[in-house]
Amino acid sequence: MSAQDHSCSVADDPAFGWRNDPSLQTVFSLVNRDGQEVRVVGGAVRNSLLGAKVSDIDCATTAEPHTIMTWAQEAGIKAIPTGIDHGTVTLVIDGRPFELTTLRTDVETDGRHAEVAFGRDWGEDAHRRDFTMNAVYMDVEGRLYDPVGQGIKDARARHVRFIGDADRRIAEDYLRILRFFRFFSQYGERLEEGDYQACIAAQASLPTLSAERIGAEMVKLLEGPFSLKALNAMHRGGMLTGLLACVPHLARFARLKQLATQLYLKPDLNLLMTALCVDVREDAERLAKTLRLPNRNRDAMMRMAKTVRSIKTINEQVLEQLAYAHGKETARDLVLLALVRRQIAPDLTELSMLLRDIALWTVPVFPLNGRDLIDKGMKPGPQIGNHLGQLEKAWVSSGFALSKGQLLSMARSLQ
Repeated sequence: MSAQDHSCSVADDPAFGWRNDPSLQTVFSLVNRDGQEVRVVGGAVRNSLLGAKVSDIDCATTAEPHTIMTWAQEAGIKAIPTGIDHGTVTLVIDGRPFELTTLRTDVETDGRHAEVAFGRDWGEDAHRRDFTMNAVYMDVEGRLYDPVGQGIKDARARHVRFIGDADRRIAEDYLRILRFFRFFSQYGERLEEGDYQACIAAQASLPTLSAERIGAEMVKLLEGPFSLKALNAMHRGGMLTGLLACVPHLARFARLKQLATQLYLKPDLNLLMTALCVDVREDAERLAKTLRLPNRNRDAMMRMAKTVRSIKTINEQVLEQLAYAHGKETARDLVLLALVRRQIAPDLTELSMLLRDIALWTVPVFPLNGRDLIDKGMKPGPQIGNHLGQLEKAWVSSGFALSKGQLLSMARSLQ
């Protein structure tokens, strides 16, 4: 990398093999003309530098949105004005979306919304971004450009750092406080200490943000591989309890992360949230409201918090019964939650084998239905459902061993 332009080539780097994707090459061919240029920026470049998976490919360009729309129409490419007032157009090529945003400069910002003007200066566009690792660009030839001079180094070191003055970056958009911790959760080995202190000092501005924006960042944070480090940092700064509207059980969360690693499992969001802050129904309702979570997440947390209380031991029969009643994945999560809450203390090697077996287990189907009982002489009505419930309970307790004939014989005693 030269000291003057902070650039280097990754044309032969396997981590950047996606740059040869025909759909991306179509984007380059469409926009790199008439004095205009397009470069990949942000997540795809960052993730390749730090060895993470690349999914979406976003681009920055000197071309203005209406020009891109016109060129796309002429080439028969679908173009969606996803944020055209702010310079963003999405091109759909071979079913794959590419988000293109015109270089911008901030005109005015109030910490929640920014008024921007289009520009042509790559350096100015870079310096209005949030973190150094997000301000690295790649051109069609596979050359990286790092206008702020620290992005490539910080991405490779997994060092989360604001561009320039942290107070100024935060004042431009208060959501960057949460993004700072979210990026640390997802990618971070290091936090820039001065930037951390700036986030803590500015936390009183978070209530000015919508609950939806806060919730979206917190969900991504909780799912990050370094989420425990991020949560601990936030809690140390006094901001976590207010954000979640609960007293977080960080020791439980830490135990969950440790157990998941030992058992080679990946906890889903519902388990992560329940372990962190849900003990009773009201906790789930409050957390879901605070983070604007879908009802399915709220309901799943409530069921887990209620069901886990009955787990006092774990063996093959208990695990199969849980899997039958709630599904195999939920059964696994309930066992982990019971472990986290120290309701059970199994040998982890044996538990690992049980969980492996249950993942391969075929959930049986209850062999009776209402028609079977009616055919045996029972009168149709509400009692049919009650009888089926009793018989199913007996069937489950038998380890799903009772046959249809045996269940029908038992049914006679219920009449």
